[in-house]
Amino acid sequence: MRNKLIALAVATTFITGCSFEYIPPATKGKVLTTSGYNPETLPPGKYTLWGRDKLILLKTNTNTYKESVNVILQDKLTLTVDVRFRGRISGSDSVINSMFNDIAAGDDAIVEFNEVYNIYGKMVVRNKVREILSQYNVEDVHKNYSRLSKEVGKSIVDGLKGTPLEVSDVALGSIQYPKVVTDAVNAAKERDLAIRKEEAQAKIDLTKKKNERLLAEADYQIKLTRAKAIRDSNKIIGEGITDALLKLRALEVQEVMATNKSAVFMPYEAFGTTGASVKMFSK
Repeated sequence: MRNKLIALAVATTFITGCSFEYIPPATKGKVLTTSGYNPETLPPGKYTLWGRDKLILLKTNTNTYKESVNVILQDKLTLTVDVRFRGRISGSDSVINSMFNDIAAGDDAIVEFNEVYNIYGKMVVRNKVREILSQYNVEDVHKNYSRLSKEVGKSIVDGLKGTPLEVSDVALGSIQYPKVVTDAVNAAKERDLAIRKEEAQAKIDLTKKKNERLLAEADYQIKLTRAKAIRDSNKIIGEGITDALLKLRALEVQEVMATNKSAVFMPYEAFGTTGASVKMFSK
């Protein structure tokens, strides 16, 4: 009976003196003892901790991040540029151990990327961006955006080698140009828009004038054609009217008039003769 009690006491002490901890995927672990961290970095899995040992989790998942950097350019203007990248915590056991000497885990016993980045990465990213972009003026940054983005990315990746951070796909994001530049660009756009509008209106007015000229020319040609037709008609008629034709027509008219028995008709030339007077006033 005494042996059973001793075994029970040992088992109770064993159970109460240990705990079972779980390291999930995309996470590593470090055991913090009363004398410091154990040298081993633990992969995902289930572990037994003894006494006052504590498991500190290290998040190693990859995510996207952004850092906004103010840069004074060569022309003394300041712009703000976003640097976007993929990042995660990585490195050998010695690198991770050195990192834990610099970082104290919080109450949640979790070390995440942002905590490590604030110590090892933020200054590198900002310095590399300023180091490269400060050599250019605003116009050069705008014209060489793609090339500068590659230069900044390579510089940051090289600068973070040997740290607990691993970054990739580094690129410049949106750029906020100085107000004086954006105002100048907007003013230039407004001028360009006004010029384009004026040019468009000029084309419309020119088209209207051209159409008016074409219509006037068409009206002129119509009137000219009609005048020529009348002229040609009169010419033809004039050429056909001869003295003989006029005498013939006069005789034809007189012949028709002679059929009227109640009236006296005579040639115009006879009006001044005595015979005509006697004839007209005889009644």
